[in-house]
Amino acid sequence: MEKQYRIGYYILTDIQHIPPIMNIYGKLGGIILTKNHEICDFIKKKYSDIEPDIYFVKNSSEARRKAIEYNLKIIIYTGFQMIFWGFAIQIFHGTSDKKYVEDKRILLYDKVYLTGQKMLDKIKNAGLYKFPETFELIGYPKFDYIIKSRLSKTNHTEITILYAPTWISENSGSKVNFSEYGESSLPLWGKKLIKAIAPQWKLIIKYHSRVNKNAKGIYSEIRNFIKTNNFEEQVKIVWDADISFYMEQADIIITDISAVSYEWFLFDRPILFANPSPGNYKPSLDKFSNTYAWNAGDLINNENDIVPLIEKNLHKDDYKKNRTELLYYAFFKPDGNAINRQINSIKNLYSRIESYSKFYIMMRNLKKFLQSLVLQ
Repeated sequence: MEKQYRIGYYILTDIQHIPPIMNIYGKLGGIILTKNHEICDFIKKKYSDIEPDIYFVKNSSEARRKAIEYNLKIIIYTGFQMIFWGFAIQIFHGTSDKKYVEDKRILLYDKVYLTGQKMLDKIKNAGLYKFPETFELIGYPKFDYIIKSRLSKTNHTEITILYAPTWISENSGSKVNFSEYGESSLPLWGKKLIKAIAPQWKLIIKYHSRVNKNAKGIYSEIRNFIKTNNFEEQVKIVWDADISFYMEQADIIITDISAVSYEWFLFDRPILFANPSPGNYKPSLDKFSNTYAWNAGDLINNENDIVPLIEKNLHKDDYKKNRTELLYYAFFKPDGNAINRQINSIKNLYSRIESYSKFYIMMRNLKKFLQSLVLQ
């Protein structure tokens, strides 16, 4: 590390926000702030050598006080809740067909790093591309290690299916059409998939990282279902910040409306989509639809579809061309150099603002805060 940059990282909701932060921290240093106990404990356990740089804060006001104390110049975010101190950089934590980037608060950031053209098109379509100089296509740093190490399927004798449902947003109302559980397939398909897959194939279930590993409800029901049916040998439930390791082991992935579908395209293997609301959700050619990725694989609408579709895709890959097109639309230059582009851009911004005083930053962020009230 060349120097200790006065940079802060604010991680808010779940552990999947950790890897993109750690990519930058490893190059530039700084301090990590979170008001989530689970995130704090996870980082301290997995990255024990950096514990002095991790701070648990009770709220955004305490985070801001910590930023002022350390005279931070830049705060890097993976979500949209800001602490209003320093220059703000948004790096996101994935790309999907959800409406996550179509948020007016994106206008508050000084720099927004985009994974690819897909994300940029969504921002433009939402009328949020007001300051072009703010946005920069850098690619997907998470891919760099996979590309450079050339991860491929490990040698194993058993066919492995990876099931990766998105998180359950119950009572979503008008925010998500059709399904009372939002865009997650888990309540409808979780047990059915286990019942169909476990007797003949190995199954890895990787829940969304927003889910606590001791979660109740359907998650508890599934744990009991596996145990009651003696599927422990064939079904493994994992809780981790990064799904890449489990993708590397899988022959096929089953997901729903999730960013993992786009990440899977890099591995160039078949994908199936478990429909959260059969008869309502359908594959769409509209690139702004939340089911645009469904053009890359077969759709599970019926319990009787599960085994035949898995068998079909194990023997014949009909969607390779579609997956490749979507991969390059979603990710700018998947060449293993995304983190270098991101780091160089952050350094350039830092060099321009390093001399700014606390008073200047304070007045500037007061203005940003007042703007945020208008955008709410």
